[in-house]
Amino acid sequence: MTSRRTLPEARCPIRPGDACSLCQQGATGPQDCGLVYLVMNDPDLREELDRVRRHQQEDARRTAAVSL
Repeated sequence: MTSRRTLPEARCPIRPGDACSLCQQGATGPQDCGLVYLVMNDPDLREELDRVRRHQQEDARRTAAVSL
């Protein structure tokens, strides 16, 4: 019997919650994406990305608390 292995879907670190759409030409995933490299290596952009992620997490918690 042959079993099929499914590979995990790469997530985009720049667009939290989205799958990697290979939006940069030549990229095979987040690991070699030029945009990811630029954002993660720029302190100001990385700080802004962290702020956006925290805000999204807070919104998700509020929504979950309201629906209980």
